[in-house]
Amino acid sequence: MSIRKNAKFLSAVERENFVRACVLMKADIVNPGAPAGQQYSRWDENVAIHQMIQLATAPGVASSVNFGHGGSGAYAFFSWHRYFLYRVEQQLASYVPGVTIPYWDWTDPASIMTPTFLGPNGVAGTGRVTSGYFAEDAPGTGANPTPVPAWWPAGLVGWRLPTAFGGGAGALRRSIGAVAQLPSATDLRQALAKPTYAAFQNAVESGAGLSSGNRMHNDLHGWVGGPSGQMSFPAYSPFDPLFYLHHCNIDRLWAMWQTDGHADVYPIAGGDPYHNRDDVMYPWVGSQAGFGTTAAIASSIPMPDFSAEPVRRNVDTLDYRAAFGYAYDTITVIGLGLDRTGSMLQMTPDPMDLALPPVTKWDAAKRGVSAFLQDCETVQQSGITYVVAGLETFRGLGANDFAHVFPAPGYGLVKPGGAVSRAGFDAAVAPMTPGGDTPLADALLDTRSTLSEPPFAALPADEHRYVAMLTDGLLTSGTPLAAVPDGSLTRTAVFAMGFGTGADVDYATLAALVAKGEVTLPSQQVFHGENAGTIDKFYTNALARAIGFTAVFDPVVELFAGEHAHLTYDTTTAEDAFVLTAQGMDFIDENWGFTLHGPGGEMVYGSSMTADMSGHTGHGGGCGCCPGVDVTTSRAAGRLSLVVQRGRACTDCWVGSWMLMVSYRARLDDAMVMPLVGELITPVAGWPTRGARYARALPIKRRGTVATRNVVVNGPAHRLDTMPLGTNRSDGPSGTVVVGVYARTAIAAEIVADPIVHLGDKLTFTVQLSATVGTLAVAGSLGRAVGPRVDVRRLFDEVGDNVPDWTRVPRSRDKARDPALVLGWLEQKDPGVGAVVDREAVIVSHDAGPLHSHLGPAEVPGWTHYGVYIEGTYCADHSGPGHDGHDHDQHQQQQQDNDGPGGHDDDQCGPDCHLERFSRILNASTAVVR
Repeated sequence: MSIRKNAKFLSAVERENFVRACVLMKADIVNPGAPAGQQYSRWDENVAIHQMIQLATAPGVASSVNFGHGGSGAYAFFSWHRYFLYRVEQQLASYVPGVTIPYWDWTDPASIMTPTFLGPNGVAGTGRVTSGYFAEDAPGTGANPTPVPAWWPAGLVGWRLPTAFGGGAGALRRSIGAVAQLPSATDLRQALAKPTYAAFQNAVESGAGLSSGNRMHNDLHGWVGGPSGQMSFPAYSPFDPLFYLHHCNIDRLWAMWQTDGHADVYPIAGGDPYHNRDDVMYPWVGSQAGFGTTAAIASSIPMPDFSAEPVRRNVDTLDYRAAFGYAYDTITVIGLGLDRTGSMLQMTPDPMDLALPPVTKWDAAKRGVSAFLQDCETVQQSGITYVVAGLETFRGLGANDFAHVFPAPGYGLVKPGGAVSRAGFDAAVAPMTPGGDTPLADALLDTRSTLSEPPFAALPADEHRYVAMLTDGLLTSGTPLAAVPDGSLTRTAVFAMGFGTGADVDYATLAALVAKGEVTLPSQQVFHGENAGTIDKFYTNALARAIGFTAVFDPVVELFAGEHAHLTYDTTTAEDAFVLTAQGMDFIDENWGFTLHGPGGEMVYGSSMTADMSGHTGHGGGCGCCPGVDVTTSRAAGRLSLVVQRGRACTDCWVGSWMLMVSYRARLDDAMVMPLVGELITPVAGWPTRGARYARALPIKRRGTVATRNVVVNGPAHRLDTMPLGTNRSDGPSGTVVVGVYARTAIAAEIVADPIVHLGDKLTFTVQLSATVGTLAVAGSLGRAVGPRVDVRRLFDEVGDNVPDWTRVPRSRDKARDPALVLGWLEQKDPGVGAVVDREAVIVSHDAGPLHSHLGPAEVPGWTHYGVYIEGTYCADHSGPGHDGHDHDQHQQQQQDNDGPGGHDDDQCGPDCHLERFSRILNASTAVVR
C-alpha cells in the first residue's frame, strides 16, 4: 500500500520495516573506497542535501537562495520538502520494499519513541540517545541495552553523524519538550482554514496568523532537539528520523488543504526567488547551468549529480497522487447508493418511536443519509480527517435512472456550507419520490464508477475506496448480479444494508453485493435491519471504518419523558480520538439533552433543551494542569455528532471511564435510569426484544403498542434479559436513542460472523482482539443473540392477497402489499408473529484462542443479531506472546499476541505495570436462508 499512515497506529511489522529501512540506508556507504573518517552513507548524504539547498547559488540572484525555507514568501517550503520526502521514501523502499514514511501528528510522541521504533529521548545533560536502533552504539554493544535484531547490518557501529558536519557530528541528541507546547488541534484547524496559499504556508511553517502564537513547524524542530539536538538546527535536522515524520505531517496538512478546493493552487508570482509556481527546485535542475551551493559540507559530501534527471518545478508537486503515487489515511473516499425504487414507499417496520406517525422506508433512509453527512461535516470541522463523498439515487424506469444528488461532478469534500453537505442533500432530495424497479447490480457498478473511483483521478491505484448501498436487496431489473464476478471491484470495500422485514429482504443478494468488492474488512459489511436504528448503525459503521475508527460502545436505550440515563465507556492510552453519535429516534432536537463527562467528572460537552453547545469547537474541561481535550460538535434533528481528540491532554484527563448523560424531555435531572450491561448489549438491529415488533409500523390509531419497558412478561428469557428499575415516569411518552462510540485506537476488537448461513448450519461468532502496541488481557465477556421465532416470509406468502386495503403500498400500480403493515396486522391478531428467540450467548475460548460462541443450528429463516460485552486490562508498556492449550473455560483471561517492535524489551507484564481498564460493546449480524 502506498498510503502514508499515522506512526502511532502502524502494525508491528510496519514499524520494524520502517526502522530497518532507515538503518540499512545509514549503513549504505556512498564512498566505501575513502578513508574510514571520510566515509558517509546515503542517510548522511540526504542530511547534506538539505543543508546545501539552504545556501544555494542560482541564476539571476546575487545573494544565496534557500530553496526550502524562509517564512513569508517561501512558497516552496511545501513543494521542496514534498519532493525531498518522496525521494527519500523511494530510497527507503529500495532497502525494504513497500515502506512508506509515516507521519507524526504532533501529539505526545511517547508511544512512538520506544527503543525498537523511533528511539527514546536523550539522557539528561548531554541529550545523547543511548538505547534503541538510533543510539550512538549499535544495539547490544557499548551502553545500548536494546537487543540486536537479526537484520542489523554488519559494520554499522551506531547512529552517528560524520565529523564533516562539525557541531552536529556524533550521536543523535534529543531533549523533548513539554507536551503542552505542542501545536493544538485548534492550531491545525486555524491553519487549514486559511483561504490563500501564502497564508496557509506561513501559518504551518512559522505559525503566522494563529491565535495561540505556536510556531508550528519551526517550534517543533526545537521541541524535539532542545538546546543541542540535531533537530534544532536546519543544517543537521534530517539526521533525526523524526524529521521525516515531522515533515510528512506537514505534507499531510498540505494535502488536506488541497482537498478543500485548493488542489491546483500555488502562487505564480510574489514569492521569494525560486519559490513561485513554475520555478525549478534545486538540486533537481537537470543540466541547467548556474546552480550550486556555498555550504561548507559540500567539500566533504558533494551534491549528487542529478543532471541526467528531468527538471523538477514547484508545480510538479501539486498532484502528488499522480506524480508520486501516495496518499494519506486522513483523506478517504466513499460513494453512497440509495434505493429510490417503489419498495421504498413501504413503511419502516419499526421507526423506534411510538408517539409519531409511521414513516416510509424512503423517509427513514433519507434521515440516515442526512445524519451520515452531519457526522462527516463534524469530522471535517475537527480537522482529524476529510471525507470525500458522493451520493446517487437509483431505480429503473424502463431504463436505469441514476441521479447524482450533488452538483457535478457529484462528489466532493463533505463540509458545512459546501457543495456536498447535509443541507445540500436535504434540499436536493426533498422533491424526490420513489418509484420503479431495482437495478441493483447496475447501481453498484455506477456508484463505484461515477462516485468512488473518479475522485483524485482514481489515484493511487491501491488506495482503498468505499461504497455503501442501502436497499431492500431485491434485484428486479438490469444486469444480474451473477454477471459481476466476485472480487472484481478492485480496491473497493462494499457495505450493503437490506432495510425491511424477513418477508421482503433478499439476504443472499446483500451478501453477494459485498462479495463483489475486492476488499474484505475485519468489521461487519452486511447489515440487516427492521428498525430505523439499524440505518444509523449502517452509516456510522461505514463511516467509522472508512476513516480508520472501530466500535467501542454500541447501545440502544429507551427513556420515558423526564428521565435521563448515564452511559459509560472506557478510554485507554491506546486511543487518541473518538467519534460519538447519539440519535434521538423521534428526530426532534429539542426533546433531547446530552452531556459528556471525562474521567475526572469534568464536563467536556453539554446541551439540554434550554442550552446548547452545538458547533462548539475547542477545549473541553480538564484537570487544570493541562490544556484538556479538544471537542468538536454538531446538533440537528435530535442528533449529536461529536469528535473528541486527546491532543495535549494529560493521562488523568483522558484515560478512564467517560460518561454520556442522555435526557429525554427532561427539565430536571432528577429521574435517573441505569441500564445494566444485559440491556446495553441488546443488538440495535434486534431491538425490541419484548412486545410488539411489526405493529409499530401501523398508523397510530391502529397501533395499540406500548413502550418496551411497560411490556409485562412471565419471566426473563435469561440472566441478561433485564429492564431498568422504574422512576415513576412510565405513564408518559417514551423515546429511544441510539448511541455509537468509535475510536481511533491501537486496539482492534471485532465480532466476526458469517454474513449468511443456511437452515441447519451452526450459528457461531468469533471475537477477534489484538493490539498493535501493548498487551490485552480479557477478564470477562458476555453475549446475547436475538433471532426470529417465526418464519415471517412463510406467513407473508401464506396470507397472500387476503389482507386489508390499508396494508397495501399507496400509489402502487399493482396494489402491492406492504410487508411491514401486513405483518403488523398479523401481529395484532397473533402477538407471536413478532416474537423473538432471545438467548444468552455463552462465550468461551478453546486453548486460550479467540473468544467465540456456539449457538447451535439455525432453525428459523431471517436474521440473527449478536451483542457482545468484553472487559479487561490494557498495558501500553509491553507486547506479550499469545498462549495456547485447549480450554473451554468461560471468561478465561487471555494474553494477546503482539510480537514485534514497541514497548519495553521485557515483554512480560509485572506488578509495576500500569494496567488500564478497557471495555467494548459490539454488534454483528448473520442472515439465515433456506
